[in-house]
Amino acid sequence: MKGIYSLETVWFEKETQSGEVEPDQTSIYPMLSMLRDSYLHVPVIHRDVATRKEFKFFIKKWCSYPMEYPILHIGIHGVRHGLELYDGSFVALSDIAKWIKSSDVSCENSVIHFSSCGSLRGTDTSAFLYDCGFSAVSGYTKKMYPVLSAWPFEMIYLALLLKRPKLTSDRMTRVKKELTEHPYADLTKHLGFELRVG
Repeated sequence: MKGIYSLETVWFEKETQSGEVEPDQTSIYPMLSMLRDSYLHVPVIHRDVATRKEFKFFIKKWCSYPMEYPILHIGIHGVRHGLELYDGSFVALSDIAKWIKSSDVSCENSVIHFSSCGSLRGTDTSAFLYDCGFSAVSGYTKKMYPVLSAWPFEMIYLALLLKRPKLTSDRMTRVKKELTEHPYADLTKHLGFELRVG
């Protein structure tokens, strides 16, 4: 059974009654848990990351088992050409591709998905597709606001991936076509979702 390896940062903060600011509980983990606990019995690894160092560490950990967890899911605030972690540090998408490539791992039949606002807007993802060998890169070109509006779509998208025996480029092309047809087409367009196949 294919698994999902998810890295997530704090999405929002809230002010407590005493006036202190702390992270709130918004998380994609309950949605991943639904997939895990469903009839699909999807293996899920979910890790919270707050710093660039933590993020790099867990990307490198994923490189130990991409065949068991071929869906690399990244839930981190998106900015142009990259991501912004809770501590304010910036990670370029090209940095992630370099970290993966330097691990000398085969990403064949794997997909990297950026669950983040606008991270694919005007971004060259060829390093993931051709240097790292991913079958596909997916994400959004628009702001996902409120972020919860995109998560029902994420459930649909991940379920479409999970029902494929292998995430080959040909099968990802079929997923891409399916997402441009009824009943998914309007939601795909509204969110600015893009699926780029190698």
